[in-house]
Amino acid sequence: MRYYKNIKEFVQGKKVFCGIDSHLNSWNICFFCDGEVIEKIKLPVDYTKLHFLLLSYSTARELKIVYEAGFSGFWLYRRLTKDGYNCMVTPPNRVPHSGSKVKTDKRDAEALATYLSAGLLKEVVVPPVHAEADRRVVRRRAQLVKNQTRAKNHIRSFLHLHGIAAPADVKSRWSNRYLAWLDSLTFDFETDAFTLSRMIADYRHIRDEVVAVTRYLRTMSKNETYANSFKHANALRGVGLVTGMTLLLEIFDFARFKNSQHFSSYLGLTPAQYSSGDHVRLGHITRQGNAHLRNVLIESAWTVIRHDPHLREKYERLKARGTNGKKAIVAVARSLAVRLRRCLLDNCDYVIGVC
Repeated sequence: MRYYKNIKEFVQGKKVFCGIDSHLNSWNICFFCDGEVIEKIKLPVDYTKLHFLLLSYSTARELKIVYEAGFSGFWLYRRLTKDGYNCMVTPPNRVPHSGSKVKTDKRDAEALATYLSAGLLKEVVVPPVHAEADRRVVRRRAQLVKNQTRAKNHIRSFLHLHGIAAPADVKSRWSNRYLAWLDSLTFDFETDAFTLSRMIADYRHIRDEVVAVTRYLRTMSKNETYANSFKHANALRGVGLVTGMTLLLEIFDFARFKNSQHFSSYLGLTPAQYSSGDHVRLGHITRQGNAHLRNVLIESAWTVIRHDPHLREKYERLKARGTNGKKAIVAVARSLAVRLRRCLLDNCDYVIGVC
């Protein structure tokens, strides 16, 4: 719906804000200027049609465009910026909520345009194309590991349904010996044997995929782009291939963080704070940042405290105050991340008690 007949004349010399609510097959677009909506329109996902629409606002002094980060990635951002448009991508979880119980695509587009005009939206740092492509490798591995865990759970559930327990002499779960025992199981019904065989085949396929992606990730760690930085991060026992490469691929540019607090906030490892008068209470971590990196850092922190006495002492000190182990290890993970960032910025190995 267009609210003014001559858009070019109305927006001439003015600032215009455009919100795009993106879906699989369509874009809901809203233009906002001088405190009011001047046009709402729905387009198919066709950049040529979008570009033609934006030409109607060529007389504006400035045209700012925003859409939410999501399944569609950053291709639209790159096309728009290449054509000279001022575009930003905002994280969905940082968009203010109006409190209205009515939610439609048109309203979402209008909200984006309105919040953009008020300067209330945060901006996602769009990675270079090559960095995003490399990052997909480590994210693919994380996805496969989740699928592998799911496949294991399916097999466990199947065995529990039949009251089958692993023999005492098979101590290592998911080893070749354990899989051979699974292959040897017999059932009263052929359908049960078939079902379990497909579950085992699914697990083996995923396991092989994890191995293949891990090997490729190790090859990447030796490339000129990452070799030096990976060596510095890998100098600390507990920070292995997956954590080191996830750190490098997810961040891709450590200099973009103003300080360690900004970095911790990005990781979502900063505790939430509730303050009123003289009372200050620290809550759970915000979980606002990069979940992929946060998970591997917390996992590595459990190993690191066995080798770094300084981080071990911090962990024990927090536990002595009454903090449970899980919260204490999150604090250790935050310190570990900050130290690793400092090492990579200074181009030096992680040294206990120094970095």
